This record gives sequence, C-alpha cells and structure tokens, in this order.
Amino acid sequence: MATDLTDFIAAGPRVRHIVWDWNGTILGDSGALIAATVDALEACGFPSITRADYQRHHCQPIPLFYERLVGRALDAREQQRLDECFRAAYARHRRAVSLTADASVTLRRWAATGATQSLLSMYPHAELVPLVSAAGLASYFARIDGSMGTELAHKAPHLARHLRHLGLEARRVLLVGDSVDDARAARECGVRCVIYHAGEDALHARGHFADLGVPVVSSLRAAVDAALVSATASREHRQPHDHLPRTTESGV
Repeated sequence: MATDLTDFIAAGPRVRHIVWDWNGTILGDSGALIAATVDALEACGFPSITRADYQRHHCQPIPLFYERLVGRALDAREQQRLDECFRAAYARHRRAVSLTADASVTLRRWAATGATQSLLSMYPHAELVPLVSAAGLASYFARIDGSMGTELAHKAPHLARHLRHLGLEARRVLLVGDSVDDARAARECGVRCVIYHAGEDALHARGHFADLGVPVVSSLRAAVDAALVSATASREHRQPHDHLPRTTESGV
C-alpha cells in the first residue's frame, strides 16, 4: 500500500536535517549502473539480462544481487571478475551521467531555509569527495561520508555512525535515497525516509517498496516539499537551528 508523503513526514517532529544518498539520488546514474551490470555479465560470459531483470532482482549486498541475476552461487573468483568488469563498464557509462534534474535547485532550496543537510553514500569515500566537489555541491553539506575499506554490505551502520558524528537527533532527520537498503537503514536508525524512484531507470522495481512503509516520489523536490510541510505541521514551538560545521569530508 502506498504511503502518503505529507502525512508520513508530518506525523513526526519538524525535520531539521536531510541526509542525502548519492548514486541514483543526487547523481542521476541509475541508468549507467544498470547498463554497466548488463555489460559486466556479458563480458564474464553469463546469460544476458534486461532492465526489468535488474530491477526485479536488485538487492544488497551486491554479491547476493549478482547471484540472483545469474541464478546460482558464485565463487570468489567469479565475484571478483564481475566486480572488475562492472567497474570498467561503469567508468565508460559514467561519462554521460549528470546530476538528477532537480538536484541542484533542491539542495539550494533546503539550504535557504537555514536547515542542514549531509551526504552519505556506499560509494568509496576517496572517489566520492572529488566527484561531489567537481559537481559544485560540497558546500551544501555539513558532512560527506562514503564507504571505507570492505564495509559495503548494508547502509545501516554507516548511517548510525554518520548521525553520531553530526550529533543529530534521529527523529528530526529525513533520509532521501533510492534503495530498499536506504529504507531499511532509516528504519533501523529511527529516522524517516523518502524514496526517490527514477521511473524506468530506477534500480528497484517500484513494488519493492510496497511493504516498507515509506513514501515514494518521482522528484527530489517532492521530498523537500514534504520536509518543509513538517515545519508548519508540527505543533512544537519554533526552536533555533542547531549549528553544524560546514563540510566535513571524512569517511571515519
């Protein structure tokens, strides 16, 4: 059952901070991720897949996702080869990638309210920070965190650490992402979540979110609209915003 966006956000206290996902959310690269996976499977000699196959089977962690696509267990060598082929293919497809259409204006709109925002991604931290800086977005974020080492299975522990570093009260935070893993991480950490779905380029079939109790939107602006509604719907008295340091580029 679909979850009403405005009611979902307004049910809690005022949103004072948004945690944004990167790949497939701020960065409009979901189509490139799908194409790179299709190419990687072909390069490794596995049966070809369609976009619908990708969306139907998509899950975290990625090694399990690959096994679902192939239809059998994969050994370490096969997983490594797939990962290498995927990275090479994604590097090619990423050249045509741009930010999600309304990303810049949406980040600017939230910043103009005086509230804060940050970026949390499973993309390798050392690669993430230069990409965000090159896109001209780093100044919007109080903190930028990518993944470190082999911590790539699920987002929940990363989100918990991210919130601790920022000293945020979970019930006043909104996570905007594009995956089931984002929704589950938000639930585990006690924050609200809105899922951005990129239509035919989305990583997940829309039905994957049906039982997660989170609203699904087709634009980033819609997520911020709802967060702004929380400011007027909340019965609490207006309090000064917590002041967070400007961009902290740390993955630890």
